[in-house]
Amino acid sequence: MDILESSFLGEVSIERLLFIFLMIALTNFIETTSYWSRLAGVRGQKIAISNSLYAMISFGSRTATLFFLAPIGGIIDRAVKGNFDPLHMLQFTLVGGVLGTALAIFFMPTIVKFYDIGVERLEKDGSIVRVFKFLIFSKEGLTAIKDCWTPARFEMVKKLKLDGVPKSMVILNIVLYTFFSMGAIAAYYAAWLNPEYMARASSLSPAINAVGAFLLLFFVDAQSAIIVDRGLNRKIPMEVVRSAMVFLGISRFCGNILAIFTLYPAALGISFLTKFF
Repeated sequence: MDILESSFLGEVSIERLLFIFLMIALTNFIETTSYWSRLAGVRGQKIAISNSLYAMISFGSRTATLFFLAPIGGIIDRAVKGNFDPLHMLQFTLVGGVLGTALAIFFMPTIVKFYDIGVERLEKDGSIVRVFKFLIFSKEGLTAIKDCWTPARFEMVKKLKLDGVPKSMVILNIVLYTFFSMGAIAAYYAAWLNPEYMARASSLSPAINAVGAFLLLFFVDAQSAIIVDRGLNRKIPMEVVRSAMVFLGISRFCGNILAIFTLYPAALGISFLTKFF
């Protein structure tokens, strides 16, 4: 069925919504694994290689953002022409972020082992292409991936400790990911709320993303980097590093949930601000 022709809820295809949903889920899944890559780097005393491996993997997920923002703009265009409210559709797509983050948390033990293998192979081969060639096209690599599987257990939750983990970092991560997850989409919805300033509102989408990335980099990633560095130098126990990374993942999950409910008020605020540009 043609994604542009099939109809769902006011001339927006269900395929289009599912595509956006899955892209948002995928990007959140991959980006959440950044915490697990740091954990693998600290465990193996190879944080630089681990971060490099994650950067290569996350490049694809960040590029995928471009693919789902354009269809979201298409939903707004159709909503204006068809005179229907796309709020619930946009909220549905944000559920993808909740799902992707939840899956990354659930599969944390497996993903950490995957990064362990990736870091070891990257150090040995010196090329990400060779790493993926080994993992995907060799029997030894496929066996290594299969051996990564480690089911999540409730005992892992019991081992989490807030002692030594900055609570301000966790709370701030919730707030910033609420903003970061729905900010760009809220700008598009603001364009529907205020068609007179549609171009202004939708043009704020990349700016909001940039502000969110800036705040995360300077206020959350800086604190997590300190924890990782202390763990690397064995100044704090490995359990503290692990707990910090898991709580960052959980706080991101909470931020994605809050993003669903704050989408409408955020769009109202953006719609109001567009009048002053």
